[in-house]
Amino acid sequence: MCSPGFSCDSALQVTYIVRGSGRAQVVGVDGKRVLETTVKAGNLFIVPRFFVVSKIADPDGLEWFSIITTPNPVFTHLAGRTSVWKALSPQVLQASFNVSPEVEEKFSSKRKAEEIFFPPPK
Repeated sequence: MCSPGFSCDSALQVTYIVRGSGRAQVVGVDGKRVLETTVKAGNLFIVPRFFVVSKIADPDGLEWFSIITTPNPVFTHLAGRTSVWKALSPQVLQASFNVSPEVEEKFSSKRKAEEIFFPPPK
């Protein structure tokens, strides 16, 4: 699963599925899911400005590339090195999720380095 992410600079994202299959989920700015569909090689879909997209591979994998409609795109992800979680204090995360400091630490430590949640088996 690729971490949900979005363009911060109003770019459109055109995604082409090269190989494999899986699911694509797109969520609008109001938080409502606007697309949840199975994708396979040869499919093309467009993610509107400021919408969040995540791609989830089937067991055989999923390869894609995206074309961005701005020369210097700015993306953020909910996990990984550009994660928005890093901007939130541990106390805010604990209160938001109603969890103990230990659970918050475990959650935060697992989502700060990688944009891929479940990498393929080696």
